[in-house]
Amino acid sequence: MQEIGTYYKQVREERGYTLSDVAMSSDYLDKSQLSRFESCENMLSADRFLAAINGLNMTPSEFFALKSNEPSQYHIFATKMMKYVMKKEVQGLKSLIKPKARMKMDKIFNILAKSAILDISQENLITTTEKKFLENYLLNIPQWTFFEVNIFGMCLEILDEDEVYDLGQDMLASNELTQIIAFNGEIVKKTAINLYVYLISKGWYRRAEKIEKEFDTLLTDWNIEEKISLHIFKTF
Repeated sequence: MQEIGTYYKQVREERGYTLSDVAMSSDYLDKSQLSRFESCENMLSADRFLAAINGLNMTPSEFFALKSNEPSQYHIFATKMMKYVMKKEVQGLKSLIKPKARMKMDKIFNILAKSAILDISQENLITTTEKKFLENYLLNIPQWTFFEVNIFGMCLEILDEDEVYDLGQDMLASNELTQIIAFNGEIVKKTAINLYVYLISKGWYRRAEKIEKEFDTLLTDWNIEEKISLHIFKTF
């Protein structure tokens, strides 16, 4: 994987900025510090790194959008899981479960695998402890990312009515990244519609009506696909 300092130097030179140009853009930066960063001799603190990106007249999302990253732990796990889901291979999904998971990511991955098993076979392996862990994890995230929205969308079936509704409200309230990153906003909209449909399918109409009221502000004139999906669902 390309070192971040090396990548920063590449972007800086491509955009025609010198180290002096960047250093002069912020009181947080100096030329020698940036040079050591680009040579991968040391890292910048978070605030200095953001200042260095701003010094290129780029946003962080623009800077990282150009970088070819290795797949995340979630991407690797989700790819494996979806292969089993598509073939409805319950034993394959069970092979992904770690019996004594201690790391947070392993606990989350276990819950995702068990949620997929429940969806495919109606076999419920989710423990009360795991449900509580999932609820606490999502409740304590101030800004939901693509990762949290996906987890929530995949785990609707294992949560109780109040939990589903409350977490759905948290997802909609956590809108800072949604407003900044368009892709996140689209995922939130699709998940909110799935949540609405799920609540209706369970007969939880009062909760569903409250989620539906959010669509007036959530969906824009450009969300044609989402509006058509809602219209078809309401019609049937």
